[in-house]
Amino acid sequence: MTHASLVRFFLLGSLRVECAGTPVRFSTRKIESLLAYLVLHPHAHAREKLAALLWGDSPDAQARQSLRQALAAIRKELGDAFVLADRETAQINPTTPVWVDAREFEQLASADPLAALELYRDDLLPDFYDEWIAPVREHLRRLYRDTALHAIHDARAQGAYPRAIDLAQKLLTREPAHETAHQHLIFCYTATGNRAAAREQFAQCERVLRDELNVAPASETIALYRRAQTVATDAPTSALFTNLPITLDSFVGRVKEIQELHEILSRTRLLTLTGAGGCGKTRLAIQVATEFAAAERFPHGVWWVDLSALRDPALVTQTVAAIFDVRESRETTLIAALTHFLRGKNLLLVLDNCEHLLDACAQLSGVVLSACPQVQILATSRELLGVSGEVVWRVPSLAVPNLAPLPPLEQLRQFDAIQLFVERARAVAAPWRLAENALPVARICARLDGIPLAIELAAARLRALSAHEIATRLDARFDLLTGGNRPALPRQQTLRATMDWSYDLLSDAERVLLQKLSVFAGGFSLEAVETVDSGQWTVDSNLNTDHRPLPTILDLLTTLADKSLVVVEHQDARTRYRLLETVRQYAREKFADADARTQTQVLHCNYFVEWIEHAAPHLRRADALEWRDRIEREHDNLRAAFEFVIERDAARALRIAWGLHLFWMRYGFLSEGRAWLERLLPQIDAHAPLALRARARNLAGYLAYLQMDIPHAIRMSEQALTFAQAAEEEWEIAFAFQRLGWTYGFVRTPNKPRSVEDCHMQSLEIFQRLGDEDMITESMFGLGHTLSTGKDFERGVALLKTAIERQRAAGNRESQAAALGWLSLSYTLANDLTSAEPYAQDALALARTLRSKNSLGIALIFLGRCVLRKDEPRRALPYAVEAVQLYHEKGDVSTTVMILEELALCVGLLGKADAAARILGAIQFQWETKRASPLLRIGIYDRQWGAIRAQIGDAAFDQARAEGRVLSLDETVELALTAASKLEIGN
Repeated sequence: MTHASLVRFFLLGSLRVECAGTPVRFSTRKIESLLAYLVLHPHAHAREKLAALLWGDSPDAQARQSLRQALAAIRKELGDAFVLADRETAQINPTTPVWVDAREFEQLASADPLAALELYRDDLLPDFYDEWIAPVREHLRRLYRDTALHAIHDARAQGAYPRAIDLAQKLLTREPAHETAHQHLIFCYTATGNRAAAREQFAQCERVLRDELNVAPASETIALYRRAQTVATDAPTSALFTNLPITLDSFVGRVKEIQELHEILSRTRLLTLTGAGGCGKTRLAIQVATEFAAAERFPHGVWWVDLSALRDPALVTQTVAAIFDVRESRETTLIAALTHFLRGKNLLLVLDNCEHLLDACAQLSGVVLSACPQVQILATSRELLGVSGEVVWRVPSLAVPNLAPLPPLEQLRQFDAIQLFVERARAVAAPWRLAENALPVARICARLDGIPLAIELAAARLRALSAHEIATRLDARFDLLTGGNRPALPRQQTLRATMDWSYDLLSDAERVLLQKLSVFAGGFSLEAVETVDSGQWTVDSNLNTDHRPLPTILDLLTTLADKSLVVVEHQDARTRYRLLETVRQYAREKFADADARTQTQVLHCNYFVEWIEHAAPHLRRADALEWRDRIEREHDNLRAAFEFVIERDAARALRIAWGLHLFWMRYGFLSEGRAWLERLLPQIDAHAPLALRARARNLAGYLAYLQMDIPHAIRMSEQALTFAQAAEEEWEIAFAFQRLGWTYGFVRTPNKPRSVEDCHMQSLEIFQRLGDEDMITESMFGLGHTLSTGKDFERGVALLKTAIERQRAAGNRESQAAALGWLSLSYTLANDLTSAEPYAQDALALARTLRSKNSLGIALIFLGRCVLRKDEPRRALPYAVEAVQLYHEKGDVSTTVMILEELALCVGLLGKADAAARILGAIQFQWETKRASPLLRIGIYDRQWGAIRAQIGDAAFDQARAEGRVLSLDETVELALTAASKLEIGN
């Protein structure tokens, strides 16, 4: 074989090797496995490692001999130059033209997903059983699954349903029990009007889940299927690029109103739907927004933000940013990061329930509309926002008929209010018919002024009352409330009358529970309700004349849900409940007994204090993702508990804050946490003992450190240490030393007040004495990082490895990913790049499973830096590109600038020296003007920059660098990504 011949490796499926189009065969599986490993990991490997990897069951001498024989066999078939080997290492010759389907698949997965999926014939080497293959096989299988799901989603978003169906079917041939793929098929069949296929797909999903996993379909699958069966076969739907709520009930009427709203939104950027509670603002907004999404009016989607659970105006921006996973950084405020993300996007933002947060919503809307010229906002509020350019549109009641004379039945059916009542009536009483109930239904709708919520509440009562009985009771109630002058009253009073009527129909137990439910923010679980209620009913025993057992909480929740006063939601196989905001406000007003209300709030607070203390440790365990989602769901309740208790019991407030600190750290709530601590510290100082004062300052210092506010972090941690030592609280002393070790590590002065190493040592010794396994691991990690980058590399690396093993055993994958990355960096800084890369690869693989952009970004940085230091810019390029895109989208300026240098180096070393020099000029301008911190730059690339300069000469390099100094950060990123996209990424 000649050295120049292209060697093609087909590893996805049965192994096949071709050289210049001719098949090449090898005598043993071990030789083939070694060859596959080398082409998948094209860097130098220690011979000892390869021998142990493939022949680990043999004695050392025999394993080394087997390796020599295998390498000789490879050279014989593919040429002497194919493998580079010396006494210590072996690798594939990087100058040999090699094509590997698995590596090509990885590169195409993001660049051309459809081509990547075509390339994936089967799992990696399915008939090979060497240990090294399993994790690589699983990585590629997971990448195939993720790529397929993204491709299906993209096809749906483009309305390309046949392609989406084909892709989903192919995914199911490999993973028959993948429920999301079944969901996609049900949706796509429904979208193309093939209801029979959707029905069969659901049946297949149900079958395979039962047979293979012994589980039933998720509630989301069942809801999707039921929705699919309500769609006419000749009425294809459309894919939605949106997070809009999926409503499982039909939208009734308002044809003219929707047409008018479409026309208004074509000529205004801020439209606010106003009206009284219950008039249908939210439901109308969902329908209008859904139609825009279906019509693909906005290329970047239609996005829904529910503000009903918020109480703190400062959290409005946080809530909107969370929809797009936009996070703050040390240099960029959250609003700046959000506008940066939205700038250039053509999308519709729907802000629902703004009335209790008017100033914050108005301010956010004004900033977004000013900075983002292609963003439009649709808001719902009981009051206008008061923003320049706002168009206010009052949501009218549904059309109702005159009662004298009553229109004919067919004409009566045309009124929107009648249609709504009929739809909801059939949902609760299937045999019910309008023909026998025309007059009482018309009276109900007319007396309720066509207000949708009131009509739905009335229809819900058909379980217990006839339409005639409802109309009779409603008439009497309105006569009492309006004093005979009902039309003159404002709509809010009309809705209040409806709520009063519905409230009067509740039992005493139902009323008491509804009042107690008003203390919850957002949603709540059955367990939370049972705990908060504590079984103490304020029901007069004389009313229980038939001596039946009092209903359980579940019974009462069910009846309240039947009466449309409680909403039932199924999330991740768990049932949660919530009150509509109008109902919550009404119930809160009815909770007139101040002592009883306060006692319920105390029980609510106690429950969530204990709940977060139980939940927090799980964030360091294998089930961290599940518990992160649970904490997110209860975040509003935790906020409400903190607000209630902060001035009543600072110690309890601190328990909530401490329980949330790891959640804040990992998932982007640092500013909120620091705001809590600013309010809490004065209360703690005034009322709490020294030990709690130490804990509060430990927490404040930790949060400040994470935002790189080093002076404040040092001040808080030093105060924490002083208070902890005075209180003789060893745990707090150890934690203070741990944080001081990390914080003083960022102090650049030669004479630091404390030794970083000593801080970590003292922390570790105390935690070992206390037996706190999690904190022992954290202190080992801190000490290991300090030593490995300082005076004792070997000891530091050993500690880092021990910390990693402890984290793996505990299931703490987030910390494990970070430690793997830092271990890789330690090896990189020590110039042991052969050892560094596998750890960086492991960090990246783990980070991709965690749904955490923070872990992913750090892993990309570590891996890209290691590969670049190995003088392999072509391999480093995709890591740098992904990292720049990730951090630029997050609005993290310093990190973006840091990675831009490494992307520029890749671009320059691959032949685009002019572009690299321009990027360097822009970066240096960012450092000089302090838009980004130069402390983040390691400064290890002088040799590479010298090589790039030599390509075009000093004069041209300096000229290009000067031109780059005028570029904005956005322009610099665009230049870098454009240059990278023009390079051939391959072998």
